[in-house]
Amino acid sequence: MFQVDVSRLSPFSPFSGSKKNSLPNNFDLLSRSFDDALIRRLKALNPPSLTLSWLSLAFDFLTTSHAEVRSLISNLKPSASDDSLACFLDDSVKILDVCNSIFSEIERLRQRRLLINFVIHLLDFSGDGPAPEKLRKARDSLAGWGNSPRGFTKRRFEKDVDVLIRDIALGLGGAPQGKISSVERLIHRTVYAVGAMTVFFAGAVAFSLYGHRDLVTVQIPTEFAWADSFTELQTTISEKKKGSKIEEINGVETRVRTVCEAIDDVARGDEENDKQEERLKDAVKELETATKTFSAGLDGLQNGVNGMFQTVLGARNEILDSYRVGGNGGKPKKQQTK
Repeated sequence: MFQVDVSRLSPFSPFSGSKKNSLPNNFDLLSRSFDDALIRRLKALNPPSLTLSWLSLAFDFLTTSHAEVRSLISNLKPSASDDSLACFLDDSVKILDVCNSIFSEIERLRQRRLLINFVIHLLDFSGDGPAPEKLRKARDSLAGWGNSPRGFTKRRFEKDVDVLIRDIALGLGGAPQGKISSVERLIHRTVYAVGAMTVFFAGAVAFSLYGHRDLVTVQIPTEFAWADSFTELQTTISEKKKGSKIEEINGVETRVRTVCEAIDDVARGDEENDKQEERLKDAVKELETATKTFSAGLDGLQNGVNGMFQTVLGARNEILDSYRVGGNGGKPKKQQTK
């Protein structure tokens, strides 16, 4: 398992708990409020499950967290030279790329869903039952279910998302250099928190869809109030992920195999053909039910990823606008952004 250790921080880190670097009361209140909100939302995600519906909730969680950072940056108006803004901009490009990669895999799954719906249409028992020709066509279509095209495109996206998640994780340990203001310190804390959440939860979604066995985990410094809640959830999800598939996808795959076996039995035309046809009819019904659950989960995940994409893109555009106008009245620091 890939882990990022960020427990060793410089004296100028926004995570330092020394009195010398303590935040004024109003900023301390903002920080505690943000941390408390994270804890509540983390608890709402517990217990986790390897389902499309839970993965959708994970992205909703990330969207809300990124929206809070966007609001905080907008309200506090930190200097455009704040290093945390440059870090946020750099990570935002990677997050958008991760979202696009997940969109690609969702689209591939949507195509597989269309294939299943076509098969269900062929295996219509409303009349005298499907003709032999339709049985053969359905069987041939299902034979390609487990081998739907992935090829170079799938491998490329899989490799890209793995690199992107790990790059964001490795950047979490960066600490600001020199004396920083209370505003900058608060921004650093929140940007770090959302970055850590993004690494794990976006990684959990992407790696689950692509079938990765290992997740990228983050070791959170103990001075964060939400550290224990995050670590507990992180450990539970990592354990559930080992050797498991997403439940809705596994449910459809299991019933596809059952339908294939039932079609083969009917095609043999033995003396118990009536029983075999009844078994096929029941198997098709179960496949249809599983496909509806799969479809609902997939649509929910797509909506969640789209919400995350739009929120991060909006935050990125706002920060770039502040760079263009000088950022809080000051001269903007030139940054290389994608």
